[in-house]
Amino acid sequence: MKNYAIALGFKGKLYNNIIRAWKIFEKSVGIKYISTFHTQPHIVIIAGKTKNIEKIYKNLKKIKINKFKLKSPGLGVFANKEPNLYIRWEQSSKLIKICNLINKKSINYFHNIYQNPKNSFWVPKTTLAYKDLNYADLKSIFSKAKFIFKKNHAIIDSIYLINFDSREILTHKIKLK
Repeated sequence: MKNYAIALGFKGKLYNNIIRAWKIFEKSVGIKYISTFHTQPHIVIIAGKTKNIEKIYKNLKKIKINKFKLKSPGLGVFANKEPNLYIRWEQSSKLIKICNLINKKSINYFHNIYQNPKNSFWVPKTTLAYKDLNYADLKSIFSKAKFIFKKNHAIIDSIYLINFDSREILTHKIKLK
């Protein structure tokens, strides 16, 4: 069994700004864990162990989902021992409907589920910095990457299947209509 996540992908201005922010974080304060070990920016819907990724992929390819706009009210920080800086996403009815559909078509193929929108703690997010981020770095990050700290939006245009046994690897991509 391997660790896999099903995530929503996006492109455009916000995507480009995230890539730009990652470069600034690395250059200014040496923060590069997420940009180095993770695939492109995404929003994880469900994650866990599976040996049936091809069945999940085939099931998800059959779903008819159109591209859609998703708004972000800005950034958030999970304030743990290791802070997690992320882009928050609205929990719109469209997002919830799509999450439920993806869940329905895939959840039976997962074991040891780590993340799931049915969990009351689930937050739709795109991580910007984690593991090598510390609280002292936040002030510098805020001053050097102000362009990422505002309301924004993205067009969700794909579903990703991501293996995360070591570093994240995008293994399958399904384009939305």
